[in-house]
Amino acid sequence: MTTPNGVIEPIEAGWQELTALVESLGPAGLTLSGADGWAVKDHLVHIAAWEHSLLALLDGGDRRSAMGVPAADEETDAINAAVWALHRDKTPEQALAYFRDTHAALSQRLGRLSDDDLQLSYNHYQPNDPRDPNDDRPAVDWVAGNTWEHYAEHIAWINQLVRDSSASR
Repeated sequence: MTTPNGVIEPIEAGWQELTALVESLGPAGLTLSGADGWAVKDHLVHIAAWEHSLLALLDGGDRRSAMGVPAADEETDAINAAVWALHRDKTPEQALAYFRDTHAALSQRLGRLSDDDLQLSYNHYQPNDPRDPNDDRPAVDWVAGNTWEHYAEHIAWINQLVRDSSASR
């Protein structure tokens, strides 16, 4: 079977690694939290929110609104804090459902794009909110940063959270 574009394979490989980790923790493991207050479930919601942002990017929508935080400052840490505040009271089951449902929607959307589509610029997809013309990288850069590269970051953080939790027992 052929894929419509070259991003499907690395996304699915990263997703499989992340979901295997989540499944290994079980429902109780989703409540493990670190010194920063973020539980595993918060990492999952965070990933889903940024996938919503990616969906909005590809559909020409407002990215922060898609994340549920339209009034958040444009700075990444401010967006992350707003997303955490919005979702921190979700149960592990709610967080997991949001995480899975968002990924399914993103996978469906990306499955309709070709490699040529993904080489179109950010500004092509976001004409109402363009980036600096000197930084008009292709959309595939945002796909990577909000999927497999993002999963790898959070896999490392979740694994550290689990190690720290085990060490404190």
